[in-house]
Amino acid sequence: MASKIIGALVCLVLANTASSWGICSDNGFASDPGQIGPYAVGHTSYLLTDKDNGNRPEYFMVWYPTDASSVSSSSPAAQYPLDPYTGTTNLPISLSTDWQVLGYDPAYEGIPPSRTGPFPLVVLSPAGEGDAWMYIFIGTRLASHGYVVAASEPYADCQWPWSACNDLLTVMVNRPRDVSFIITQLLTKNRTKGELLFHTIDPDRIAASGHSIGGYATYALTGGDNLVCDALLPAIVGQDTLPYPPSTCVPTYPDSRIKTMISLDGSSQMMHYRELGRISIPSLIMGETVDQSVEIGTLSGMPDPTQIKDWIARPHAAIDHPDSYRVDVNGANHYSFTNYCDAAQVFFNLGLITPDNLTAWLGSWPCSNTGLDAVTISSADEHEVVTKYMIAFLDVYFGQSKGDSPILTPEYALSHTPPVQFFRSEECHAALPDDSYFTYRPYQDSKECDVAQKDPTGWFAAH
Repeated sequence: MASKIIGALVCLVLANTASSWGICSDNGFASDPGQIGPYAVGHTSYLLTDKDNGNRPEYFMVWYPTDASSVSSSSPAAQYPLDPYTGTTNLPISLSTDWQVLGYDPAYEGIPPSRTGPFPLVVLSPAGEGDAWMYIFIGTRLASHGYVVAASEPYADCQWPWSACNDLLTVMVNRPRDVSFIITQLLTKNRTKGELLFHTIDPDRIAASGHSIGGYATYALTGGDNLVCDALLPAIVGQDTLPYPPSTCVPTYPDSRIKTMISLDGSSQMMHYRELGRISIPSLIMGETVDQSVEIGTLSGMPDPTQIKDWIARPHAAIDHPDSYRVDVNGANHYSFTNYCDAAQVFFNLGLITPDNLTAWLGSWPCSNTGLDAVTISSADEHEVVTKYMIAFLDVYFGQSKGDSPILTPEYALSHTPPVQFFRSEECHAALPDDSYFTYRPYQDSKECDVAQKDPTGWFAAH
């Protein structure tokens, strides 16, 4: 009780400042996860070599909390390379200011981290063919709330026509290993005097997050994948051909340093149901609605697109823990969880594309609000939803909010906009043909269940 009173007094004293930063909540502790947090944001990046994985290059961006007093009019804007592996040979370096004109939070290059840490670490793995800059909105917003965020730029991931390009199964092998490598490198820098991030990261509070195939990496790092090459779906939809490379017939083991996980429209269809069921740490599974998932299945070329409509509910049902949550974002499509569509305007402003290119980019998938897998939620609203729920979840399990969050409830989802559907469990009643099926709730307000195979026929090779 005394601590709550002290916290409330601090909020009163700082009322003028808190009104602009959103520092104090009703309980006197946590900042409002729907607003910019109390910290300014610093940024740095690294290009390192993973000698234990064939001398694989690894570039990643890092956003971190800094004090407002460290920022001045001469502080350089954060640098976001559009293609870090070729430098400026093919594309220029975008700056934080290029994104700020679209409403993105500011960040500053190389300024000292706040010494009020150490802070939790979140490592984010992007979508297939994805870039670190596609998650600027997550990096900046979470860092303003007291998190260090590292977003990877996987090598040989086919990002650009001139980029190196691995097959999807090789990507699936590398992605989890990239995340573990980044954790190891950042913890080393955290221990090394003279490094920018010295004593900035709390090694006991590490989260893994990922979007799309990056979400697969997050599942694999927390539940383990017994054999990467038993996932037949890439061959079914024509992304790879059989037989898969022998180098992909390896397991991926969980990384015990990871204490929470967040999946953003993650590719759970690459994991067996039983493997997903091994995840025992707190989890937030966020994605499209079941209806939109069918449309992404159609775009992916699946023979039966309805098989993928449960790809957000399936891991949530498999995990089946009280500290696992599912959030379906109404009106979102697969790329709503990035800033890919906003990048069209940035590319145009930088003189990289023509007005016709800009119109075509914004009028086609995944940016169009019409047609198959249309997006009908605004970019700003979608980004607010994603970061709000990420921060609320992380605050609960990394001790920032001093207790449960009212945001992590179905009641909050029903009464707030932008609209989402929130699920604490998939408990519902329906007859199952046998124990190879599971039930899930397609909609928050539905009392009816849908029934699906745990591992749909043809998805996995027998072994």
